[in-house]
Amino acid sequence: MNEFEGGRSISCDCENRKGAGTELYRRATSFAAWLAAALFVANIIATPASAQTSADPFALHQAGLAAERRGNMTLAIDRFDRACAMKLAPSCTMAGLARLDSAEGGEALLAAARDLAAGCLAGSDFACAKMGVALGKASAHAAGGEGFVAIALLQMGEDCRAAPDGGACHDGAALLRAEERGGADMDAVRRYAAKACAREARSGCLPAAASTRDQSQASRSASTRCRSGRADGCTALLDLLLKVDEQPAVPNALTTLEQACADRVGIACTKLGLYYTQGPVAARDDGAARRFIRAGCDGAVAQACFVFAEMHRQGLGGPVNEARSLALVRHACDLGSAEACETLAAIIENARAPSGCGQDPIALRQRACRLGSYRACGAKAPLSPPPA
Repeated sequence: MNEFEGGRSISCDCENRKGAGTELYRRATSFAAWLAAALFVANIIATPASAQTSADPFALHQAGLAAERRGNMTLAIDRFDRACAMKLAPSCTMAGLARLDSAEGGEALLAAARDLAAGCLAGSDFACAKMGVALGKASAHAAGGEGFVAIALLQMGEDCRAAPDGGACHDGAALLRAEERGGADMDAVRRYAAKACAREARSGCLPAAASTRDQSQASRSASTRCRSGRADGCTALLDLLLKVDEQPAVPNALTTLEQACADRVGIACTKLGLYYTQGPVAARDDGAARRFIRAGCDGAVAQACFVFAEMHRQGLGGPVNEARSLALVRHACDLGSAEACETLAAIIENARAPSGCGQDPIALRQRACRLGSYRACGAKAPLSPPPA
């Protein structure tokens, strides 16, 4: 059992994818070396394999945060990389953010984008936005001879920046992490590349091909994306469940979320918990909500940990427990929730909790600012805005 119910205790120690065998894929992957190198550079970590498998990813994440506070970004990135390789998505986000701060050249920017993509897929809107920024900067380094997949990826980045909630961010993230997801979704690649090529003819453009996705496939795509660990699919299923009149469009939405949660897709568990607190009155169940929100927090979803903290504070679905609530707020902040960091700063200011290492109110608001809160950037101190 963890120190607190749900989440890991962190001590303050100062869909339709096709493989590479097709002619299209062989032609598509002939893009510039700067893309190919960047997609895989994050997999090469100068750490013995035994160290990667034996260490606790949460301890590595905490060590990365401590190194970042000391200004040792080389060590911070190493620790975040190791935890990221062990599937701790918030560590991937932090590694990508650190790389983005100092990235120069297309390879470095795409390495940052690839790290951020893992956080995006796991449910971090902040990571999605920063991934779009990284891809936008990388596009400035494109020489014009990129291949079909690179053209699609850069278009995904452009669409992600224009409409962060339109699906392009998650499509781009899935492409950047394709090698660990069973291959690229070539239907998505075709759609985005065709859009870019229709606007501007490029050497890497291929003849337009009709999309293989029909209406029935589109209606099932949310379920497919959620089961594969894409946050946008799980979010779409929750949206359907909250709109009672549209539930028949995906009749198995609740079952799909339950199956994905059982498969340890943390964001699916989180969305289930939100359904049992925000869904139709007849479906509301604080006990079920608490169980699923806890599972989401155990899956390192910062949003779930912050909601779980509020449940402990109010006694929703279980007893009131102020100490656990505070521990969960700290945990959510460590996992990258800007709102949790701001809340923790306010709690400390009101003398309801000790500051602990690296957790004085100014430092916490600086962290919230770095994690995308413009409100925190203007509070209490002349802080810099979040890095572009």
